[in-house]
Amino acid sequence: MVPATVSFWFEYASPYSMITALRLLYGLSPQRVPLTAAGLLRGSPSCEIPDLSKTKVVFRPFSLGPVFKAAGQVSLPNMSVPIKGKYLFHDVARSMDMLGQPGSPQQRQENWPPNSTIAGRMTWMLVQGTEYVNSLSAENRVPGGVLDLAETKVVAEFVWRVYEAQFFAIKDIGSTEVLANLWDLYVYQPSKAEGRELPEGLVAVELAQGDAVRAGFRNSTQAAIDSGLFGAPSFTTEDGDMYWGNDRLLDALAHHATQGTSGFCAKAKGANL
Repeated sequence: MVPATVSFWFEYASPYSMITALRLLYGLSPQRVPLTAAGLLRGSPSCEIPDLSKTKVVFRPFSLGPVFKAAGQVSLPNMSVPIKGKYLFHDVARSMDMLGQPGSPQQRQENWPPNSTIAGRMTWMLVQGTEYVNSLSAENRVPGGVLDLAETKVVAEFVWRVYEAQFFAIKDIGSTEVLANLWDLYVYQPSKAEGRELPEGLVAVELAQGDAVRAGFRNSTQAAIDSGLFGAPSFTTEDGDMYWGNDRLLDALAHHATQGTSGFCAKAKGANL
């Protein structure tokens, strides 16, 4: 039986997307769940580790700025009410503590929101698969493909490490040096160990700034708009339904087993909702 597919839409400026990214990383590699946290997570809609045995998750990076604009929202809507902004970071830190990752900042950082464009492009490029990435520096370009489990785990690891650099190590993820180092550690080296050749970090940064990847990441953002997204994280299903928020991850993953709808995404393209 072919597993159903759910798309995970995320932006590196989104703290709640970070929580989802870690939950998915743990779901792909359950042995990494901290023993001290495992018992606390069951039944928590915001922290429970998902069972990914019957669902395939596709990582879909996009840019929130154009999505906010298309939805008629102000930039950083959660920060427009000061006390709500304070709660956001407290709430995220609380969830990260439950997930065994203490140290998330409990207040807004000076470098937040980050310039996440290059990180988003690199991630989009990685999600297209090994053959696609390698073809960017060749004459014959190949289309993006479907990732196997090992490649998906590499994507999940890289995504989490970018969030970790931003929110825990307080590094500038707009820095090509920071991103190249993360790519070397969590993409290039583990892929090479598994027999897959990918470019080293500095080359990956350069490829991510080429026209093909720029266009691909831009198209990913447009796809988010076309699907009716207005924030991150969001999840879309094969039949066109959409769930918004880290606490809806489990519902999105269970969608195909429990729902039968025409889908929010299709409705969002129509006239007045």
